[in-house]
Amino acid sequence: MHSRLTALLVLILVLALAGPAAAAKAPSEIAGIALGADADSLRDRLDLSRMAPLWDRPWLIRVNLKPTKGFDAGYVILGGCATTNRVERVRLKYKDGSLALFNKLAKELTARYGVPTPQPGGKDGKYKGLRWLFGTSKTGGTDLLLEHFEKGSGEDPAGNVIRITDNGALNQERDCYESMVRGVPEPQPAFPLFEIDETWLLPK
Repeated sequence: MHSRLTALLVLILVLALAGPAAAAKAPSEIAGIALGADADSLRDRLDLSRMAPLWDRPWLIRVNLKPTKGFDAGYVILGGCATTNRVERVRLKYKDGSLALFNKLAKELTARYGVPTPQPGGKDGKYKGLRWLFGTSKTGGTDLLLEHFEKGSGEDPAGNVIRITDNGALNQERDCYESMVRGVPEPQPAFPLFEIDETWLLPK
């Protein structure tokens, strides 16, 4: 009896130390865009005229947001195989790109969801990232990422970015695509018709 009581107390202590993120309800919506929503119901929010698959992950579709108060820009990732047009990721860039806002948001999110996992950044300190994971599986739960970029480059513009992702849904899309193309011969390039060498692969 004593050993069972001890085990129960240890279990309660472990659950308490796991932090609010383990117990808190995962976020599912930001700026009126909800994970799981159908893109057709968001025609007033999304630029559906310019939908395009990701070149390296053709099972996912990117759609930019129309102008949204409080944010400079943003996009959603939609399913393209298992659940067509379902919102599976929302990524937004805040209009206020200051480090002060990042710190304020980080404090509020930590109070709400628990201590996050810091993301690796360069030694120059130009990048700060905090990640909250909800659910028991790293690949199946919801993911919340807050980032600050002091200098922009490519897809990562200077400023503050927030992202929520349904990782389970993204994995279902990949599995759907892989099962669909399994055994299908890889398409051959239609051009060029000649053998290529380094002069073709490099700019000139």
